[in-house]
Amino acid sequence: MSEPSESQASRPDQGAIPLEKYSAQGKRVLGLAFEEARSFRHNYMGTEHLLLGLLRSTESQAAATLANLGITLATARLAVEKIIGYGEAPIEWRPKLAPRTISVLSLAVSEADQLKQSSVGPEHILLGLLREDEGVAMGILTTFGADAEKVRAQLLQTMALAGVNIPGEPAPVKSNVVACRVDKRDLDAIDALIEAGIRSTRSDAAAWLIHAGIEAHKALFEKVYGTVAEIRRLRVGVQQLVQETEQLEADTLEARKEQNMDSETKSNTLDQEQAS
Repeated sequence: MSEPSESQASRPDQGAIPLEKYSAQGKRVLGLAFEEARSFRHNYMGTEHLLLGLLRSTESQAAATLANLGITLATARLAVEKIIGYGEAPIEWRPKLAPRTISVLSLAVSEADQLKQSSVGPEHILLGLLREDEGVAMGILTTFGADAEKVRAQLLQTMALAGVNIPGEPAPVKSNVVACRVDKRDLDAIDALIEAGIRSTRSDAAAWLIHAGIEAHKALFEKVYGTVAEIRRLRVGVQQLVQETEQLEADTLEARKEQNMDSETKSNTLDQEQAS
């Protein structure tokens, strides 16, 4: 069993991948991907296993990006099962990296270098998958309506919001993307809205619920907005007072300088008169 791919000759050697550049999180994704390959009884680690490994790295921005696009570990596993299926016998050895996977991991290093980051993490692996733009993983993403350009834009935005400097990208002033952690009950409610067809993605469902919550507490938010308006008014007043104080201090200092200059001029004139 092998992943559909180009010839081995067109790909870098497995030993050419500088794993020392991978962060602990990046290496963990690889370990999880190997576990996924073994669980499917595949004798290779393909891009689909990398995708599953990324989805299992739940603390990463890569996993958050995929989740926001409606791609879950369970649905991705079902897709792999449907497309590839299970191998016939358990794998007793470490699955070999497929040529396309080697390419993705090399591209991940390139992505980290372009972003001027010292180590390769889950986000760079996902960017590498997107740059490869072929393979089972991209087929799965496309099935969910997440093409390479869309996923890349979403991921870079998520990284920027997390404080990562993205060269060539303007810093987000105020984004309409909100990242938060919810408990299991709330997450089940969000997923139920999606499964029932009421909302399309987790982001869509969360936004809808937030809006509904605000609408349900209009009276409270009227008070909140009033308080915020007063805080802003006071802030402006304080800023104006500070500016006026600074200007007064500057004017006073300038006046003292002029007085000192006048005093020195008068003193010099008096000295000259006495000398004559």
